[in-house]
Amino acid sequence: MEVRRYSTVAEFLEATTVFRNADPVRTSLITSIANSVANGSRTYEGYFWWAAIDRNQVQGIAIRTVPYGYVFSPMPIAAAAVLYSLISVEDPTAKEFAGPRVVIDFLEEDSGKTTLESGSELIYENRKLINSPSVGDVRVATDRDFDDIYNLSKSFIAETGLNEFNLEVIVRDTLSKGRYFVLSIDNAIVSFGGHTDFQVFEAITIARVGPIFTPKENRKKGYASAVTAAITAKLIANGALPTLYTQAANPTSNKIYQELGYTLVDENRHIVFA
Repeated sequence: MEVRRYSTVAEFLEATTVFRNADPVRTSLITSIANSVANGSRTYEGYFWWAAIDRNQVQGIAIRTVPYGYVFSPMPIAAAAVLYSLISVEDPTAKEFAGPRVVIDFLEEDSGKTTLESGSELIYENRKLINSPSVGDVRVATDRDFDDIYNLSKSFIAETGLNEFNLEVIVRDTLSKGRYFVLSIDNAIVSFGGHTDFQVFEAITIARVGPIFTPKENRKKGYASAVTAAITAKLIANGALPTLYTQAANPTSNKIYQELGYTLVDENRHIVFA
């Protein structure tokens, strides 16, 4: 099996088109990251675009946008083995890896390294929205909401442990494209959410919902359900399949999404090596 590292995101997207079209939901995160780099809406400190190829057919793909970690697609274990073998040589500073549980379990065992952090995310899709009760005023956010959304985003990152890299740029860009929604009670924003650009595949268009965040003092009031439902309805109305990722260990968020009609697709795992 051959491993290729592509020098540009355009080459990567072209070479992996057939592979990604065959499993659009589970490769949509990689596709959205790559497309955001390709169209100039996101820039990072460095890029790694990989594919494992057997008999001229892509068997698996992996990407890293520094300072973030690797994202692996579904793939046979043989493909994961050859990809990780070369990545460990050409990108030895990489410590974070995410992807399908079976793939990440293999990497963890194969590496022989100590795992400092580990967590799981569930991937959902929604093919039929079950409307939640109307709560408050849900609307598309505007530039005037920047301070509120920026501060809520910082709180979300602090709570989830995500990377804050280029946060202000991301918030301003997402606002300018009308992809944030806010819920207000008595003219105060109590919850917000967003979604990615539409990712167009051969047979389907996908957009990923997220983040969804409600501060602790405003939880258990139906706000997150209302925001998620509004975003989901928008995506469906525009011909996209809504997907989302949520922490497997969070029963509250999983219950909310299932009640809105989201169904489980797969489980991803995230690890950080010492």
